[in-house]
Amino acid sequence: MALRDPDKTRQNLLGIAACMFQQKGYNGTSLSDIINRAEVSKGALYHHFSNKQELLYAVVDELYREKFLSRWKKLEQSEDPIESMALSIESMVIEVSEEDMCNGCPIHNLLAELGSTDDGLRSRVNSIFCDAKTMISTALESAQLDGQIASCVDCKRVALFFMCSLNGMPQMVTSCQNREVFTELTAA
Repeated sequence: MALRDPDKTRQNLLGIAACMFQQKGYNGTSLSDIINRAEVSKGALYHHFSNKQELLYAVVDELYREKFLSRWKKLEQSEDPIESMALSIESMVIEVSEEDMCNGCPIHNLLAELGSTDDGLRSRVNSIFCDAKTMISTALESAQLDGQIASCVDCKRVALFFMCSLNGMPQMVTSCQNREVFTELTAA
């Protein structure tokens, strides 16, 4: 008889749900789809998540948040935040898979599908974006103190514009599914 590992089961469910939400959308993915792919019982899923929405929130809070913010956490220790930002953005092209280019950014896809009707999702994603914006703003302010950026520049506004530009890239890349366009966007 195999020993059960609840933590592994939970992480497996999160990973499979994240993948399926990205591929088929939230509404296009049923709990039965997730249970079947995870090869667990309905009881195992309900042991960890009381419903599909709770599973969605866990995916956003535990997987998407960390993945999205990890790129910007590097800026906190950087001696050259401008160079670190440039390298971080350029690395997006290298890190994105062909499947991700076709399926788009999972966070943006969920927002497009549910953002107007699910305040819990919208609030979670807004928190992720605000945290990233703060990290970028802090890095810009650090660069400003080092004289890399003029003192008249409003770093918070630049960080907001920066986030808006980056958040528009996934739609552009998904629509054309062209890595060269993605490379051009990140180089810009």
